[in-house]
Amino acid sequence: RAVKWVHDVIPDAPYAITEDFMNKLFNEYNIDYIIHGDDPCLLPDGTDAYALAKKAGRCKQIKRTEGVSTTDIVGRMLLCVRERSASDSHNHSSLQRQFSHGHGQ
Repeated sequence: RAVKWVHDVIPDAPYAITEDFMNKLFNEYNIDYIIHGDDPCLLPDGTDAYALAKKAGRCKQIKRTEGVSTTDIVGRMLLCVRERSASDSHNHSSLQRQFSHGHGQ
């Protein structure tokens, strides 16, 4: 919600795009396309998480930026939250400050 390019957040979105969820995206949220990087996004069974959207012609891929990983960014954010909640000290900086300084790297 804090990212300036985000128009709306869909809470509890599933990792696997089901037909029901895809219809909800297109009909309730009026999304034109599902966007993902050109790196593979596989489910535990090895199938493409975006297969249904691709079959419907509603999936667009964007070029992956080398060295930038949303998985890594989210992991760093979760690490900051876990470390902060594990500590009783009030001397820690905010999550935003920890993250912006590349906490742990």
